[in-house]
Amino acid sequence: MGNKELAKKIINLLGGKDNIQYALHCITRLRFNLKDDSKADMKQIEKLEGVIGVQSQNGQQQVIIGSHVASVFSEIEPLLNNGTSNSEGKSENNRKFSLSVIVETIAGIFSPIIPALVAAGMLKGVLALLTGFNIISGEGGTYQIFDMISDITFYFLPFILAVSSARKFKVNEYLGLCVAGALMYPTIINAVGDEAAKPIIFINMAIPIYKYADSVFPVILGVLLLSIIYKFFERIIPNIFKLVLVPMISLVITIPLTLLFLAPIGAIGGIKLASGIVWLFQTLGPLAGFLLGFFMPLIVLCGMHQSTSPIQLQNIATLGYDYLLPVSFCHNMAESGAAFGVGLRSKSSALKAIAFSTSFSAFIGISEPALFTINVRKKRPLIAAMIGNGVGGFLTVLLGVKCFAFVMPGITSLPVYSNNGNMINLLLMTFCIAVSFLVSAVAAFFSGFEDDPVSDSAADEVIILSPMKGTLIPLSEVKDETFSGGSCGEGVAIIPEEGKVAAPCDATVEAVMGHAVGLKTSTGKELLIHVGINTVELNGKFFTPKVKVGEKVRYGQELLRFEMADIANAGYDTTTMITCTNGTIKSEKTSGNISRLEQIFIIE
Repeated sequence: MGNKELAKKIINLLGGKDNIQYALHCITRLRFNLKDDSKADMKQIEKLEGVIGVQSQNGQQQVIIGSHVASVFSEIEPLLNNGTSNSEGKSENNRKFSLSVIVETIAGIFSPIIPALVAAGMLKGVLALLTGFNIISGEGGTYQIFDMISDITFYFLPFILAVSSARKFKVNEYLGLCVAGALMYPTIINAVGDEAAKPIIFINMAIPIYKYADSVFPVILGVLLLSIIYKFFERIIPNIFKLVLVPMISLVITIPLTLLFLAPIGAIGGIKLASGIVWLFQTLGPLAGFLLGFFMPLIVLCGMHQSTSPIQLQNIATLGYDYLLPVSFCHNMAESGAAFGVGLRSKSSALKAIAFSTSFSAFIGISEPALFTINVRKKRPLIAAMIGNGVGGFLTVLLGVKCFAFVMPGITSLPVYSNNGNMINLLLMTFCIAVSFLVSAVAAFFSGFEDDPVSDSAADEVIILSPMKGTLIPLSEVKDETFSGGSCGEGVAIIPEEGKVAAPCDATVEAVMGHAVGLKTSTGKELLIHVGINTVELNGKFFTPKVKVGEKVRYGQELLRFEMADIANAGYDTTTMITCTNGTIKSEKTSGNISRLEQIFIIE
């Protein structure tokens, strides 16, 4: 499925573009705030090709896509007309204040700017390695330019946050930049650290002076105040004067209040928060690292991991390093190791391929595919990842490992841990992630997870798996005498819950008839998968074959797609029959819920 088609289906299943109040994306997830959550069919979204998983968290619907999430989001934006209105339905500003709203707001502000932060952090790490090994000089013009590039994001962080905050709080972005400009104005910057400078008095009140260049909270609080003031005056000032008066009044009120109260509160709060993290880790020591590491997979599972970004940035700004990013680094390695352990232990070639590919994805920094596709689905590998990450977090604190720049926690970010040639810190971080990977891999390998079944093509017996998810019924209950009477052989029927048909075993495609697929196993057994009753009358409408006659397929490979709702609306029953036309069936399962690729019978 192409990105454009996937984008359309996601929007439709979320209740249409009119139901989407706000949309953004982070490294791996699409995030939506909806006017009416009940209109969203998250179960159907999860079944879409290209979707790894879904999550409803903090009043937000999250669709996990993976590393190409930006490409999918670029197709979603035009369909939403570059954003959705807040004029109808529930307003973000009217939502009940709670911790979940705070977490969602922080994630919404930081998710769009992560590429800029990661790019700057990665470049800092590369420069540290190059200068540490004397590959380039730290005094030449080339170094100065690259050093400037690595500093831009952090030095002008208030401006970047102002734009992202203005979009989140739905106020004019250029007015938001003015708030950031007040914090970065030369009058304020030059007064920082200058004890001889005269205090700036505003209506008999001295403006507190703090360094805001690499701060996080002051500009966010300032833009939030701007949004509140702007919307208040926009409601009460007549339309004829709005363009002239509302922006001016908003800035005249917002900027002094921000400089006098909100910005200092944000700056002091950020410093206290960073100090609190230091105190926590100094008090609990390695235990704090273990607890954070152990629960990190669950935090990521709930989509709350972005809420730690401002804490990490504040730590780097005030301390010069961060404690939390090393634990996040261990988390990705733990997810990678757990998936790798599954791949080593599994006898299913399909599961092996998925496990190893998602393991590599987590290794380079994208943990969600391994987390959702392998570790959560198999359950015990998730516990293995939690244990491995807990051990890794314990070691990072015990060994005093630090991260010196904001980076994506993957193997490519390792250079950042060598600050100014600090190879000891880099080696310690390497040791921690190696232990996290190995502990998770070994724990997952011996965890006793339920492996995917494997068809035995070498023997006379052939294991047949369910081609779809649904509810099993005996073939005799099918409302078609051709099948219920046994004319098409023995088998079972499924009332489907999804419009996808997977290969039930390794076979060769013998026939493709739009609504049906014929297969032949290596032992000569012939299978028929027939979607719907009398659906031959549709002449292939609402059906999309994914294979051709003569093609060899592996079990689990997609054979056919069909539009369940459209077929039902056309008046046809979508019950799907799976029969063997030239063999005897044993160990047949004929009732109850069935998952895709769960064993349904064996052909002798």
